[in-house]
Amino acid sequence: MPLIVYFADWLLTILIYLIVLGAILSWFPSSRGSAVARLINSITSPLLTPFRAIIPALGGMDFSPLLAMLLLSFLQRLLRSGLVT
Repeated sequence: MPLIVYFADWLLTILIYLIVLGAILSWFPSSRGSAVARLINSITSPLLTPFRAIIPALGGMDFSPLLAMLLLSFLQRLLRSGLVT
């Protein structure tokens, strides 16, 4: 695989981890104002905003991180299978 494919795969993995970390941090109100939480939010918010526009929060639960992770995982599978080179 070309170097750009490895880099894209690595970037998608980092984004998935940041989404998970941001979702976990959102459960703790005291962490919302921290520098780490703001950094994670600034990175993941542009990715999550379109999903939030499509599916509103249901019962106070935001499912946009789940949808974003599913999309990123699908893109990773495409990269790893060699369909996108």
